[in-house]
Amino acid sequence: MRDRPKLTVFILFCLCWLPDGAWCQSLAEKGQAADSLKELKSDWSQARKLYPGIQHQRWELSKPRPLVVNCLRVDPRTPGLKFHTTSRMEGWENGVTETRRQTVRDFLRAMRGKDIPLVVAINADAFSLKTAYDRQDPCDLSGLAVAEGTAVSLPNGSPSLILRKDGSLQMEILAPDAKLDEIELAVSGFAFCLQAGKALPSGNDLHPRTGFGLAENGRYLFLMTVDGRQPSSEGATTEELGSLLGKVGATTAINMDGGGSTTLAWWNREAAEADACELLNRPVGNGRSWSPQSDPAKFGISERTNGNNFGISWRE
Repeated sequence: MRDRPKLTVFILFCLCWLPDGAWCQSLAEKGQAADSLKELKSDWSQARKLYPGIQHQRWELSKPRPLVVNCLRVDPRTPGLKFHTTSRMEGWENGVTETRRQTVRDFLRAMRGKDIPLVVAINADAFSLKTAYDRQDPCDLSGLAVAEGTAVSLPNGSPSLILRKDGSLQMEILAPDAKLDEIELAVSGFAFCLQAGKALPSGNDLHPRTGFGLAENGRYLFLMTVDGRQPSSEGATTEELGSLLGKVGATTAINMDGGGSTTLAWWNREAAEADACELLNRPVGNGRSWSPQSDPAKFGISERTNGNNFGISWRE
């Protein structure tokens, strides 16, 4: 018993002398990450207005690593706004061929081609990626998905953003046998990253991230991307994603599909090009990660075809 303090000191000494001081470095980096996120200032009164009820902010952080963050704040009560998501594919079969993969921008363009004036779009749920990143193949989704009152994918215990037919907007987990009759739209993610205003602990893996957040009582919806796997933005942990969403005003948030899927786009009415569909973030859909030895010619923007996208339309 008397030797226990000595043993504790010895263990701590050994941990601090792991290769490259790995243990101490990891703790230091976590502390620096928290400190740097405190420097993010969110002022929606000064934010860029994309459309009525839709504002945009962008931040570039430098510590403890480069991070580029984009976030939309959406006021669901705005007249003319409506939420949309990927619908069932022709020949739908539950758990097998639920949707057809499509890039976020192609989703936006296709909806506008159907006289649905989508103005912003973002990737949502994870899906079966069995073929090349840019193939428009059938796939099945990971969690609950409902489009225009029709079930696309059934609940599996993952958290969902749910718009009910009474207009209420919530984030919750539905049981696999839950009735879906009163749901107008739903998209799902991997797990909650923010609950009751507190970011949930996570591992240290750094990746591009997509997060959906809700303010208290569903007052605002937040759609966020954090770029990753590139020199300008190395990626974030899911805990950092939750912290970022909390700083912009969310009290509850879900870590959605990320990595090469992370994409945020909008329809720029003032664009000089004929195609007004523009990216707000810098996706790495091909899954490559940057290194100093990377060939710049192979490291341009690449967009992944996703099985599940989410968008917002606006009519005057």
